Amino acid sequence: MSKEDLDQTLIPKSDDEQWRKVLHGELAVTEDDDTKVDAAAIRNYLIARDEAIALKRIVEVDDLNTISEEEARIFYHKASEEIRSRGKSTWVEFLKTYGVAGLIGGLSVAVLFLTLSKNSNFLSPPDQTVNDQLNYSDYQIIEQKQTTGNLPNMLLVEGGTISMGCTPGWDDVPGGCRPSEFPSHTVSVGHFEMSQHEVTVGQFANFVEQTQYATDAEKQGRGCVHKDTKAEGQPFVMNTELNWRNPGFEQNDHYPVTCVSWNDTQSYLVWLSKHTNTAFRLPSESEWEYAARGGKSTAYFWGSAASHNQANYRGIDGQDQWEFTSPVGSFPANKYAVQDTAGNVWEWVQDCWHKTYHDMPTDGRARESKCDNSNARVRRGGAWDGNATGIRSAIRSPGGEFDRSNLYGFRVARDWQKNKK
Repeated sequence: MSKEDLDQTLIPKSDDEQWRKVLHGELAVTEDDDTKVDAAAIRNYLIARDEAIALKRIVEVDDLNTISEEEARIFYHKASEEIRSRGKSTWVEFLKTYGVAGLIGGLSVAVLFLTLSKNSNFLSPPDQTVNDQLNYSDYQIIEQKQTTGNLPNMLLVEGGTISMGCTPGWDDVPGGCRPSEFPSHTVSVGHFEMSQHEVTVGQFANFVEQTQYATDAEKQGRGCVHKDTKAEGQPFVMNTELNWRNPGFEQNDHYPVTCVSWNDTQSYLVWLSKHTNTAFRLPSESEWEYAARGGKSTAYFWGSAASHNQANYRGIDGQDQWEFTSPVGSFPANKYAVQDTAGNVWEWVQDCWHKTYHDMPTDGRARESKCDNSNARVRRGGAWDGNATGIRSAIRSPGGEFDRSNLYGFRVARDWQKNKK
């Protein structure tokens, strides 16, 4: 629209209210009303042409995929305050004074807020009671202090889009991000199932009892890595006496199994798949981070500050009263009902190690080719010995396929099938 057009009196003053309502999307357009037709045309033009520009001024577009409703309100109010400060009382005066560019901010902020409010992919997982496209009724959440059973409890995670990796302004809490967490990139993940908890000692014992499997730590008495607290610098060393049955600290059936290698997880998955007649696997790295974030873009699924009331990591404070591992499900779940993704034990995923996210699959699949080391795999989530920086949703680390430590565990995943029983 040219300056000459803006200087014209296109709409009679008496029609200001109609103009405003059409611009706000509050009034239906009828083809025989030129006022409404003109206003609707301008509204559609502004949204189609300038929404992306305005959104970038408010918040990075990639971050919208995981921004929470509370965060959206903050951005909305900041932008709307800027608009109000310009001191114009009506959209017509505003348009005449500032032209198309001036109106972009107001319309785009409204579009942003409405989009974030209505599109569940940008917020938290949808209300499971109203979604009739997914078979949520086939899944049961294990409440805190309930027994976990002999098999992993699977939950349905509805797919969506996230900004994966470290995003400056969101993940860079004190301590910063690791180089391997860049570049942040958009990933679209399909529906899948993930176990509510890390695989427990009891569940792994069930597998061993039925198969007589010997873990890599048990074979030829190779042992498991632990932190030698008696040595100078407290180095991590191999202890031939340690394995999943005796990781160097007390556990019972409800604690996460540890001292298991990536190779051990594959044997467990083969047995579990055969035992249940369904194909189990490790989650891909993308799936793991998608579920761990729980619809949030912040460093932790509960917010931007680490908390011992939310996770088990270095130190004893608040709800975290464990020096080593804690029983699974001891801390609050995120909005996907998944628990213990932050701290407790590092969790193996399917992907082979890559030092950065360059050339990473963007469809949720595991990366298993063109890796920096095809014999090294990815671990996610940090463990009981980690500091606040080391339990962020974006944290990642490599480990050899046969590496085992009393910091390493895993959880399982499988493809989702509609109406699966």
